[in-house]
Amino acid sequence: MKLLTCAAAIEAELTRLIGECRSCQVAVAWASVGFEAFDLVRGQKNKIKRMVVGTHFYQTHPDFIETFLTHPNVRFVLNPSGVFHPKAYLFEMAGSKWECVVGSPNFTQAAFGGNDEMAVLMTNGDVGAASAFGDLQQAIDQYWEKATVLTPGELAGYRDMWKRKQPALRNVLGQYGNPQQETEGDKGKSPVNVPLLRMSWDEFFKQVKSEIDHPPHDHSLEGRLKVMRAVKKIFADHKEFQNVDDAGREHIAGLANSGDVFFLWFGSMREVGKFWTAIQSNDKNLSVALDQIPATGAITREQYLEYIKHYLKAFPEGRHGVPTASRLLAMKRPDTFVCFNKRNLEGLCTAFGISHKIGYEYEGYWDSIIGRIKDSTWWNSPLPTDDSEREVWQYRAAFLDSLYYDGKDMPSA
Repeated sequence: MKLLTCAAAIEAELTRLIGECRSCQVAVAWASVGFEAFDLVRGQKNKIKRMVVGTHFYQTHPDFIETFLTHPNVRFVLNPSGVFHPKAYLFEMAGSKWECVVGSPNFTQAAFGGNDEMAVLMTNGDVGAASAFGDLQQAIDQYWEKATVLTPGELAGYRDMWKRKQPALRNVLGQYGNPQQETEGDKGKSPVNVPLLRMSWDEFFKQVKSEIDHPPHDHSLEGRLKVMRAVKKIFADHKEFQNVDDAGREHIAGLANSGDVFFLWFGSMREVGKFWTAIQSNDKNLSVALDQIPATGAITREQYLEYIKHYLKAFPEGRHGVPTASRLLAMKRPDTFVCFNKRNLEGLCTAFGISHKIGYEYEGYWDSIIGRIKDSTWWNSPLPTDDSEREVWQYRAAFLDSLYYDGKDMPSA
């Protein structure tokens, strides 16, 4: 018997055994692709005597299922009562010899990569080997009976569900990556290690109230609320953005002020010429884009990407930028979006632990900024009972700008 105390040692033993064995039996909770042991098993499918793989929490990669979909000796466990969670690798060698690895690692890239894992290597020469082999075989037999063969249609359904579940799984891991990519995504700190993510609502509201004013304009809580109230009324009075008058569109877009309402807060876009042109010409693509974002309720990544697709049609000469796109989003849905711009990017990126580059990419804005916002304690707090807090809560994502706005060298407008 041998104790294996790291992922590298476990992988070394498994790759050796895959190469040396006459047959293998495997029972694991999850499996993935893209690592040496997987490649070895894929290349020696004839050695698989029985393999049972769980799919709970949609952790098993659909490409792994596809690889072994038609293999007669591979089955999968779907929707078990409880969690199917074994990790056992039994290898039968020549001359009635056998070896088995039992421990913590699933058959995944992460298990044999950066995870902390531990396992025991047992052989037919150990004390009590005959009894242990019988128990192992009996357990695998039982797993085999509860497992099933998947059809191509079931695999397609699983793949769709797997894709939809990836954002939530990545968020838990602090990765927040693109769910369409097969990489580990944007690895950040664990959410519990990011102060902004674990900030309470009370602390968030306290910081919003304590924002430093930037004369000569009312860059205070009340000044910001005037902007939000005015924009909310504009959207409420018009079914579509294209029906808003010229002045109203400029106010929403952060291009002009009106009386005592300083619409340039939450991201002034006056310096962006092409955006000016698109707003003043009432480009219908901007209105169609905003139609993709529901006025209330949850917003999905797919809806956001539809918004971006139509938004970009307003700028056929090339991509325009996250600041202007996020300004419109923050005005329509200030509960979910913040205008990401040169005045707050340093603070936001530092607070969320992301690079400036990620925030300026359209998908990166959603995956690395909005994903983190929706995981934050303050964002998920219940609606406050105090009237002043309730109003800010309704615009809470946009109010991140008040926490990280950098007003130095700001023109007087």
